[in-house]
Amino acid sequence: MNQTHSIGLRRPWIAAILSLIMPGLGQVYNGMLARGLIFMFLCGISSVVGLLILSHPTASSWTLGCAAGLAQVAIWIAGAIDSYRCALRCKADYELKDYNRWYVYVLLLVMGTGSLLSYALNVRNQLIQPFRIPGAHMYPTISPRDRLIAIKNAYRDADPQRGDIVLLADPENRHWFWIKRIIAIPGDTVAVKEGNVYVNGVQLSLQLVGPGVVSGTTGQIFYESNNGAKYRIFISRDHPVPDFPEITVPKNECFVMRDNRNGALESQYDGPIPIVGIFGKFVYRYWPIASAGRID
Repeated sequence: MNQTHSIGLRRPWIAAILSLIMPGLGQVYNGMLARGLIFMFLCGISSVVGLLILSHPTASSWTLGCAAGLAQVAIWIAGAIDSYRCALRCKADYELKDYNRWYVYVLLLVMGTGSLLSYALNVRNQLIQPFRIPGAHMYPTISPRDRLIAIKNAYRDADPQRGDIVLLADPENRHWFWIKRIIAIPGDTVAVKEGNVYVNGVQLSLQLVGPGVVSGTTGQIFYESNNGAKYRIFISRDHPVPDFPEITVPKNECFVMRDNRNGALESQYDGPIPIVGIFGKFVYRYWPIASAGRID
């Protein structure tokens, strides 16, 4: 009998650790299978809700998505505390259930993490994906080492618009991506003359913000207004963008440029690109914390 009691004794610290590994697992360890499954379900549904909110960009989706993330953390912590307290209430002669076996815990963990991993990979490929920006091509809107979220399905039910910041695949290496801004859409005419951008024959107006410096190059930061879109760009008069002859953007293509207009146009990355080559839209910045939120 003493040996049975020793084997069946529920240890609170083990229950708490199991719940920290996966919410609900500690409750299963305590013999509360239904309670544990509820915690697993709540954790999973909060993940799904948060990701779905962020995958449909609206004015409030960033706030709601963060709230869903905090709710998931709260569920995780609550599950650990609950499993610890439940273990304290278990009797010393707790009778082991059929599922109180190490391989059952492992199976539940594999099933839970496997489902979440599969869902996370699907979300990454179809809905949202985080990116770290290494360079200064989009300065001053986006600084080097900023971390952004790309909405992969942003153009499922909508067309790209002027001013959108988009995710493009590198035409020379499909494992690399570029970030650019849409300047003109199908049917627009676009040209660059003496460093100034013209869309549909009208020079995009500039409003001075102040001086700027990036990668050792000094210049000026301006607000550029583009048919209702307004965003910041960086211009160095020492390294102006070369002229680009006027073209009409073909059907099913967009004209993209960098916000950092310092230097030459990169023919394979700037200019007209197929819309099918746009893999997402950048809407949110999540790092650094001080500038987290919607971009622009």
